[in-house]
Amino acid sequence: MDISAVIVSFEAEAYLPRCLESLAGQSVPFRRIVVVDNASRDASPRLSASFPGAEALLLPENLGYAAAANLGIDRAGGDLVLVANADVRLDADFNRRALDFFARRPQAALLSPLILRFDGRTVDSAGQERSWALHPRETGYGRPLDRLRPEERRVFSVCGAATVFRRSALERLKMGGEYYDRDFFMFWEDFDIGWRAGLLGMQAWFSPGVIAYHFRSATLARSLASRLSLALARPAPLRFHLVKNRWLTLIKNFRLRRDWRFLPAIAAWDLLWIGALTIRSPKIIIALARSGPAFRRAREKRKWLRDHE
Repeated sequence: MDISAVIVSFEAEAYLPRCLESLAGQSVPFRRIVVVDNASRDASPRLSASFPGAEALLLPENLGYAAAANLGIDRAGGDLVLVANADVRLDADFNRRALDFFARRPQAALLSPLILRFDGRTVDSAGQERSWALHPRETGYGRPLDRLRPEERRVFSVCGAATVFRRSALERLKMGGEYYDRDFFMFWEDFDIGWRAGLLGMQAWFSPGVIAYHFRSATLARSLASRLSLALARPAPLRFHLVKNRWLTLIKNFRLRRDWRFLPAIAAWDLLWIGALTIRSPKIIIALARSGPAFRRAREKRKWLRDHE
């Protein structure tokens, strides 16, 4: 097997050079490195275009994370594909260990590596699970690594900061020519694709031996109250995507026969969370009302998923 990389970049000049250096310094080289730049206005396009061994795809407008990642995946090729943020750095043996993992686990479709903060001691993600309100929850988030002692295991979904896909799994996940759902723009696209993989009978795994490092600019915080505070602090357009993508995810992937026990927590949390986000910026309600085409597409994708489960 071989492995390619897709880096999605938006105004990441502070992180992109070190990211690309870590990709170029792998003990087992990438087949291809594709950097998709979402119309950055800083030095990111120049940095990605001039880095030896990297292919730059410079977009004329910001299409969002999901659409940019899709373009990179199509271009990258490879038996395995790493999709990562520009503020990620890889351990030098990342590729070797990822290739070994997929060779040992032929049933694995998606891999969530052990993602640490830049200090190398604090866990950013050890795979994603579902909360009782069906929100993504990063396992081990903010905990010291020496207290977590993570083990290789199945997980519900993958952390979008750095995910390795088997190419054959990506092709099975493809709906309407898309891997990630471009209607998401940003936020929740990782949780959605992992949930979709599970519905289609594919396995997502976490492996502590495959290590990446991630800069987290804003804490996710571990309590519901602090997560709500963080969401409220975001600009209104970002809060709109948080609400929209939450509903898109549920429309596509929620199955009453399997998930009925989550309904009380979903109702309680959404009344609080979505109510707070929209009341603070009533224009979000207008934007949601104008998102009818995205919700109709989500219902069509739900039907496609049910036909293929």
